[in-house]
Amino acid sequence: MPKKIFIVDDDRDMVDSLTMVLEGNGYRVESSFTASDALEKVKASKPDAIILDVMFPENSSEGFDLARKFHQDDVTGKVPIIMLSAINVRFNLGFSDKDRDETWLPVAHFIEKPFTPDRLLKTVKEAIGS
Repeated sequence: MPKKIFIVDDDRDMVDSLTMVLEGNGYRVESSFTASDALEKVKASKPDAIILDVMFPENSSEGFDLARKFHQDDVTGKVPIIMLSAINVRFNLGFSDKDRDETWLPVAHFIEKPFTPDRLLKTVKEAIGS
């Protein structure tokens, strides 16, 4: 059975692009365009990995908060999170994999936008161990 990836991103074009790349490489994909319903949708989906954006219209750091909620939840707590963001471009904060932390940034990987399909696929494979 193909591995399932759940995408949480408010940018529909980004979700479409990610879905095309992932489905083209044998993954099943589900998504949510809002952070507010993402936890419940991800819990119901039971994905093998989560791709999560940082910035949402309602809160520019919502993805960080959502990553912590996923990590603290009994159902989603062990699901690897791949955080995608252009936050370094917009705010020049310098986030990278070195910032991962079990409490503040509990993600498996951090990918800065823009990225290549090869980088995405390599990171997904690393996150889910396939």
